[in-house]
Amino acid sequence: MVTIYLIRHGETEENARGIFQGQTPGTLSELGKMQASTLCEPLSQLHFDAVYCSDLQRCKDTAAIALKLTSYQPLYTPMLRERDMGNLVGKPIAGAVINDSVESVEACSARACQLLQLLKEKHDGETLLLFSHGYFCRIIQSVLTGIDHQDIPLMANCELKELMLF
Repeated sequence: MVTIYLIRHGETEENARGIFQGQTPGTLSELGKMQASTLCEPLSQLHFDAVYCSDLQRCKDTAAIALKLTSYQPLYTPMLRERDMGNLVGKPIAGAVINDSVESVEACSARACQLLQLLKEKHDGETLLLFSHGYFCRIIQSVLTGIDHQDIPLMANCELKELMLF
């Protein structure tokens, strides 16, 4: 069993404008920086055997702020990246129609399965902290619970969720 604490990055300027970011770096808004700072105290009270973080800048910046009171050094991985939104990147989310340029749900789920399998093999019996993205956090939860990702609520920015990997 692996205990996973999952965090969605802080609000970005792109989130605030309602546009798709996909796998672009993203820029934390002032609110996003404040959200990340609210994690400092709670994270300093928890023990983690390892910390993994998406290699996209918005997650890296969130982790740097949130872990300020700790000595943890995140391991950055593209496996925790957000869904690739293809030619929808930079366009408004409202009214968008998912097309063939967007990473499929199946591909996202396969990536999440591969990540979780690697974590289970490497960290059995340990506690991990993961920094990721809204859609991909839903996919991780879907894989772990068997619940369709559409039935899993979007995590709030900088929400901390505890999950178990058996």
